Formats: sequence, structure tokens, C-alpha cells
Amino acid sequence: MPADDPIPSFDELVDVLRVRIRDADAINGSELHSFKELMSDYADVVGDNFYVEAFEELEAQGHIHDASGMAFGGDAHARLSADGRLYLRQSEAA
Repeated sequence: MPADDPIPSFDELVDVLRVRIRDADAINGSELHSFKELMSDYADVVGDNFYVEAFEELEAQGHIHDASGMAFGGDAHARLSADGRLYLRQSEAA
């Protein structure tokens, strides 16, 4: 993330994460993807609690697969659910 960019809001970061999970699913749809790895370029602006809160947000929205979960050390691993993919298609079409 360039130094002159403003720090994104929590909702903006979750949107970025949702898109990155979808893109990672397109490469390997049978694997759960690490939030910390997907958001590594934002590591300097998000705290460890971001991963837990983002997981809870996506889970509450029904946007991650049931097999998704939290890992030791505060990381989360997920795949996008059908609802998550639909959400992205609708938001990108708007």
C-alpha cells in the first residue's frame, strides 16, 4: 500500500479481503485461504484483531464457506460461499 494513501476503513478492508478470497478461490477452490497472507500488503495498517473481526463479519453475512475457521495465532482461513460470490457479482454490476 503506497504511503500517501489514506488508511482504509474496516468495511473497505473487508471488501478488499472478500475480493481476494474470491480470486484465491479461482486459483485453488478446494483450499482455505489465510487472511494474513491475502492481506499481507496491509499488515502495517491492520492489527491482529482485524482478522478475527473480519472473519466474524464475513461469517455473519454468510459470505464464507462453513468449513472456514480461525487458526491459532489469530489468523483466519476461509473460502467464499455462494452468497459471498453473489454479493460480489451484484456489487460489481451496480
